[in-house]
Amino acid sequence: MRNLINFIFKYSYTILFIILLIISFIFVFSNSPFQRVSYFNSANQVSGKILNKWQNVKEYFNLRNINDSLLLENQNLRNNLEKYRNEKLPSINKSGFEYIAAKVINISVNKSNNFICVDKGTNHGIKQEMAVISSNGVVGLVVSVSENFSTIMPIINKESALSVKLEKNNYFGSLTWNANSPTEAILSEIPAYVSLNKGDKIVTTGFSLIFPEGLPVGVIKNFKTNESDKFYTITISLFTDFHNLNHVYIIKNDFVNELKTLKTKTE
Repeated sequence: MRNLINFIFKYSYTILFIILLIISFIFVFSNSPFQRVSYFNSANQVSGKILNKWQNVKEYFNLRNINDSLLLENQNLRNNLEKYRNEKLPSINKSGFEYIAAKVINISVNKSNNFICVDKGTNHGIKQEMAVISSNGVVGLVVSVSENFSTIMPIINKESALSVKLEKNNYFGSLTWNANSPTEAILSEIPAYVSLNKGDKIVTTGFSLIFPEGLPVGVIKNFKTNESDKFYTITISLFTDFHNLNHVYIIKNDFVNELKTLKTKTE
């Protein structure tokens, strides 16, 4: 008790000042609506800024969940589109393609034999020789699979070869990579009499049992004629940015086994 009394006497002027300050605020806000509104507006502005900053922090740490959600949404949209096409087109044109979203967990872009690792495997229906695409264009081919992971050989691998064509006139050739740049590839086997222009779009042919027809690959950057064989050597600017590849879609062909059996019988 004595300590409390000593404390009050010691800080009596400070305590009196605080009491008077509180009383003055009560009188100001009770008798002046303008002051009361101004105070609350200022308080709301400060608290609003704090809450906005906090929301930005929460959104930043929630980006991964947002990206995963968007990836699954895109997967569902692609599959629904494929289902719609199969229902509306004659049965002979049904493709039977299914899209499985996957996250890139490792990638190389500066080697001669680049590879990509993703977080989907046999437990998710992935098998060897499945096509892989990004939101922008063709990525590559699944070459090995474990229970929960898959390895992809991208089109920026010297062992890769992809059947492609000019979208405008369907002339087809082979797309390979010369290890010069992860943003470019080489298209060959196009005859020199074919009319070409820079910016012409290149897409997949659909000749293989792996890639659907018409998937975007890139555009013509430049070209030259080989006088020895009268074919073009064409440099393609790839649509897929391998330096910024975070998610992919693996394409499952439900009819691949049937088509392989038919091909074997034919041969």
